[in-house]
Amino acid sequence: MVKVGFRVILLLVVSSVVVGCSTVAVQSNEYLLMDTGLDNVQALPTESTSVQLMPVVVANYLASNEIVLVTNNGTVHRSQSNLWAETLSPQLTRLTQQRLEKTLPDITWFGGQRLPSYAIALLNIEVDDFYADLDGIVHISGRWQIISATGELSASNTFYVKRELKADGYSTMVRTLSASWFNQVIDPMAKEIAQSFAIKD
Repeated sequence: MVKVGFRVILLLVVSSVVVGCSTVAVQSNEYLLMDTGLDNVQALPTESTSVQLMPVVVANYLASNEIVLVTNNGTVHRSQSNLWAETLSPQLTRLTQQRLEKTLPDITWFGGQRLPSYAIALLNIEVDDFYADLDGIVHISGRWQIISATGELSASNTFYVKRELKADGYSTMVRTLSASWFNQVIDPMAKEIAQSFAIKD
């Protein structure tokens, strides 16, 4: 059912490109990622420290505001009528910082250009995949690293998430991407960061 639904979506995307300017523009739907589980996050204790969250880097094919579907052979289909209300990098950066501030409250999190005058650790996150395929499977992958204030690698890992959509449609896709990002990428990352900044006896 989901597989058929995404093939129908693909046909609509392709047909809208073929028709082009000969028809009146279809009104677009815009979506934002939402952290619906933020209020239920359990705080993890760490030593008191400061970390600069660098802007989340996304692969170039994900950098526009068009939501993409990717086929098994790597063909990328961009929706002209289902868009991100804000491009992925700032969305992921802002929401990730909010989740980490709640999960790791003993760490002072700096974002953007708000830097202290002293050296602090850096968290880098790179995203290679953030899409659904035509079989109704969400894919999220990438890597992260914590660099200490002295420039050493304190912690790092990769992430690869595959999760089946429970229903057709872009709204379901966006909700599944959101839940997968926070529950299967950021929460495990936070636990590893907590271990790297564990309170010393």
